[in-house]
Amino acid sequence: MAVSASWRAALAAGAVNLVLGANLPYLPVWMERVAGMSGAEIAGASTLAILIRIFAGPLTAGIAQDHGLRGTLASVMVVALAGYALLVPESPRAVDFFLCVLVYSAMNLVGPLFEAVLVFGTRNGRPDYGEGRAIASAAFVAANLGGGAILGAYGPDWILFYLIAASAIAALAPMFTKQGARAAVARRPLISTFTDSFTIYRMPGVFMYLLAAALIQASHGAYYAFASNIWIAQGIDGGHIGALWAIGVAAEILLLLLSRKLLKDMNYYAMLWLGGIGALIRWTAAGFVLPVEAVYVFQTLHAASFAMTHIGTMRFLQAALPDDKLSLAYSANGALIFGPAMAVTGLASGIAYDALAPGGIESQTKLYWLMVLVTLTGVSLIWRASREPITPVEPHP
Repeated sequence: MAVSASWRAALAAGAVNLVLGANLPYLPVWMERVAGMSGAEIAGASTLAILIRIFAGPLTAGIAQDHGLRGTLASVMVVALAGYALLVPESPRAVDFFLCVLVYSAMNLVGPLFEAVLVFGTRNGRPDYGEGRAIASAAFVAANLGGGAILGAYGPDWILFYLIAASAIAALAPMFTKQGARAAVARRPLISTFTDSFTIYRMPGVFMYLLAAALIQASHGAYYAFASNIWIAQGIDGGHIGALWAIGVAAEILLLLLSRKLLKDMNYYAMLWLGGIGALIRWTAAGFVLPVEAVYVFQTLHAASFAMTHIGTMRFLQAALPDDKLSLAYSANGALIFGPAMAVTGLASGIAYDALAPGGIESQTKLYWLMVLVTLTGVSLIWRASREPITPVEPHP
């Protein structure tokens, strides 16, 4: 029985998420425990990759437009595969650092590409886009759990072997999707992205809202870089670590699935307030050494700190801008506001991680209180943004 184009697109997106779902929590563990990198080096690798994305993102979109989407996605996954494979032999730390920057850069580029595979591949069949996105998210959760089990059973060295195997699958899977999809990835020259974006940011209330949202999202910098390392130092085993990452993503997915009904009458300023308050509670609690049962409870706040903030931002942009500006706004927000904000908080968290290390785990968890300050800055900007309300455009059909 032939596999439909929709299923091939959904499975390709899922294959990519089998890599993303293990890279995010566990590559920092390998970097510290095996490669011997400092907190500043761990955060610095992801920070450089975020900055590289500002230029590499438009370039990759152009390649996808000219040469096809499936080949572009497969090529980026081959780059990631090569990076993971080259990390296996013992190498100088500087070489390992460069390879980790390469891997993180590839991971930053595959998100828009696999989303475009889904958009294009699921247009005329089942699963549709929403169902395909749910399959991709389920794969991400499976990678959280599987990677945690491998970490607990075999140690951080074996995380690389998992990532190599998953990347090989993810490099092959896109080649079975439909060719084309050029219209699914917006091609925009880098200079045009900058100049047109500044026109959008000059609209009353827009820049302040997006900056507030970016700071709340960027408060996750310490979590993404060091959560697994801190939990290991606290004595939490790999199985629990995988489940802790998974429950945060599961809470996010649940809110996204229910958002149409639960958040139907809520405005985007209120969503941002709830996201910011959730982040304040979450990072304040994370600054203490908590029993694992309590950590599970606070992980569910990912639905507020990340998902609520994300939904609010998307609804704000849809209300503030006409349809023909949305594609630019989405890409510009990631490259020019969210990306730099995350880069700064990530690097700051790496420096703080090293500075607090001599005090042991009781001191090192205080790293999250730096993220509280970042969140407070973002929350203070929500009030200012609400004082410059936008004039909503006509509702999008």
